[in-house]
Amino acid sequence: MHPGDCDLAAQEIPCKSPSRSAARSRRRPTATVIGLDLNPHMLAVARASASREGVAVEWREGRVEQLPFPDRSFDLVLCQAGLMFFADRPAALTEMRRVLTDAGRACASVLQGLDRHPFYQTLHEKIQERLGMSGVSEIFALGDSDGLRELVMAAGFRTVTVQPVTVTARFPDPGSFLAGEIDVDTAAIPSMQHLDDQARRATVAAIRDDMEAPLREAIESDYVVIPFHTWIVGASP
Repeated sequence: MHPGDCDLAAQEIPCKSPSRSAARSRRRPTATVIGLDLNPHMLAVARASASREGVAVEWREGRVEQLPFPDRSFDLVLCQAGLMFFADRPAALTEMRRVLTDAGRACASVLQGLDRHPFYQTLHEKIQERLGMSGVSEIFALGDSDGLRELVMAAGFRTVTVQPVTVTARFPDPGSFLAGEIDVDTAAIPSMQHLDDQARRATVAAIRDDMEAPLREAIESDYVVIPFHTWIVGASP
């Protein structure tokens, strides 16, 4: 692997892959695109998707906090909706900086604050009411643009830009969408884990009932339509 010949994309949640997008849009046919994820099951999904799309991506299992690559290996590092989930964000950003060439660039997307996302703010409040805590706010943890810029600059990047972008997502099957959101956002809550199956189902049903009106308000033509307000961070060494 030679400096200037590679792109790296790191992701932590199931979303449209930045690795596959980079592979489709790369300018140099000799460039290498590497996708990194901690979860081997997510890597299996990514490999299958890349194969169906006919794009060439080298997939690696690993931690962003300890990237398995030498210094100055990449022209570009992409991180889509993952930074807020990393166990050690400063270490992850420092590693991204380490593997970039001197002329390289890092780009990351994170969601703005929970207050910009009323559907999820309501879900957060309803889960808190039922279980005493909620995991919803974790995904919105880097919503402050000034704090985000300081975090990135502290990792050694000299030039950092933070720009707002709004993307509207459309989810089919509203019932399944809500069930999935509740499952994801309650899975790590201790009080939920200690419930037996019957009590857990009853709690999920209660949260689902609590969210019936907000869900109905978000439905357009049988799709859940939600605008996601994001920060796009660009950083150079």
